[in-house]
Amino acid sequence: MELTWGSLIPAIGVIITAGGVYLAWRSARERQLRLDDVLEWSNEVIRSMQTLYLMLLLGDRSFEAGEIAAALKKIIVDTSVLVEQGRMYFKNEPDPVHGKEKPEAYRGYRAEILDPIVVAHQIACQWETADESKRRRMTLVAEDCVRRFVSMAQKEVGRGETQSREMAKGGKGDTLELLMKDLSPDRLERIGKRAKRTTQA
Repeated sequence: MELTWGSLIPAIGVIITAGGVYLAWRSARERQLRLDDVLEWSNEVIRSMQTLYLMLLLGDRSFEAGEIAAALKKIIVDTSVLVEQGRMYFKNEPDPVHGKEKPEAYRGYRAEILDPIVVAHQIACQWETADESKRRRMTLVAEDCVRRFVSMAQKEVGRGETQSREMAKGGKGDTLELLMKDLSPDRLERIGKRAKRTTQA
């Protein structure tokens, strides 16, 4: 049987189509695997941050002696690890100057989605030495951090693309001190009343 271009063209077309289908499948699978990994990571972040917030809100009267201190030590370790893991999914926003002396993964500005985890880590580290006024502020910031993270993670894992443009933006470098300064007097007064009711119960 003699092969001609006319007889080869359909076969070449089938091969090209099959190759395209395979590449599309592989790309979709890689996106899904990343999405699954980010979802699992996000769930661990939420568990750690929500635990922090609830323990601070409920206080020592709701837990056994030493339970909060032990939990805070674990949260300090967990949040530090989760930030480093998050760098695998969300690269820093490049900047020619900021952090240029650091290793490559740390140059530029960290992704905004990591900011609430960093602040939660700072809260856990500073809680033991904080006075009552600062603790009230920390509790409100912890609540805000959980809600902020959940909102950003929901946008990320609920999309078809591997990463949203919003999540790719560099963060503002939030710190616990800055966020405590931004709290309104009304919120501080309300949490003070809640704390008073808890101690009187």
